[in-house]
Amino acid sequence: MKIIKSDSDYDKALERIEELVDLDPEKDSPEAEELELLTLLVNTYEDRMYPIETPDPVEAIKFRMEQQGLKNMDMVPYFGSKSKVSEVLNRKRGLSLSMVRALHNGLGIPAEVLISDPGKKIPEEIEGVDWTRFPLNEMIKLGWIEFEGTLQKAKEHAEEIIRPFIQAAGFSRQQNPVFFRKSLRSDRDMDVYALSAWYAKVLIEQKEIGRHAVYEQDILNEAFFAELRRLSFFDEGPQLARELLLKLGINLVVVPHLKGTHLDGAAFLNPEGEPVIAMTLRYDRVDNFWFTLFHELSHLALHLKDNGEYFFDDLKSTNNLSDPEKEADLFAEEQLIPREAWKGFYSAYVSEEEVKSFAQELRISLAIVAGRIQKEREDFRVFRKLLGQNKVRELFER
Repeated sequence: MKIIKSDSDYDKALERIEELVDLDPEKDSPEAEELELLTLLVNTYEDRMYPIETPDPVEAIKFRMEQQGLKNMDMVPYFGSKSKVSEVLNRKRGLSLSMVRALHNGLGIPAEVLISDPGKKIPEEIEGVDWTRFPLNEMIKLGWIEFEGTLQKAKEHAEEIIRPFIQAAGFSRQQNPVFFRKSLRSDRDMDVYALSAWYAKVLIEQKEIGRHAVYEQDILNEAFFAELRRLSFFDEGPQLARELLLKLGINLVVVPHLKGTHLDGAAFLNPEGEPVIAMTLRYDRVDNFWFTLFHELSHLALHLKDNGEYFFDDLKSTNNLSDPEKEADLFAEEQLIPREAWKGFYSAYVSEEEVKSFAQELRISLAIVAGRIQKEREDFRVFRKLLGQNKVRELFER
């Protein structure tokens, strides 16, 4: 007995199967086993040589319409408009997932026929999610997702475009990807769809970086923060900070902010319980980078204990701050510039030369000192030239 490779082998196998069937062999007998094996070989050959093609979806729709006496107008509820009905039936428009779902549920046309993929099922609908509200245009421009066509067409196929992106991020613990209802720091309403997209991109980016060390929480001690702030003394300090964090098992990810998120940074434990610090650099300044980094690391040191916890921060927001946000602000300030050193330095009349001298003494970026003075005075015009404007983003684009 051998694998069937030709029509001649196929015909011989069929003849032998007929002989064995006529013998009506007993179960588990050599003849019965031969019959079972030959049948398997024949089926395999038939599947390879004579595959059954999946019916054309448009022809299947037309057939069902004819069966049920439906006119084009009767199909509007399934397609959305009279023009879309005409375009689909004339093969000028493809079926969107929402159309497939409606036709399957309403007319009973098999999903695998509508999708033109044998054995494929329609993804389960996620209740409460309006896929068209994701920032498709921004995501396409940023290269996060790929789509050729107009924005209108992208919206029609929003679920097919966004769903794989969300799944690639690993939204395994939330049935509904729009889940951000707490731990948001912002005086303004955040667009939760844009926030979900940004968070998904962060998850994808941190996966691609991988894990270079096992994180131990006790490394976030006074010596660690002192070493980290000294890196700010160097022009390439932000890059050095990322390398240091990576070697300690903390991923630092930079992902541009999306409109409606108002984000500076985020801190969370990913589904594997590993720490991630994410930054947007929406304010491309050295002082903003270091305060945001230290603020998010403060959350990691003080507040993040379990998988699934997260903090998303608009650091310009100062109203009705939660206790963890207040603690993170204070902790970051004191780790960047020790309290006693600040008390001995700051006055309402400090000069630019004194700022430079103080930064040199502490071996930290003078942008950190200038930014702290701005905050203390509530005057964002003073020492603006010392803030390191447009000096950070370029480091992460190399």
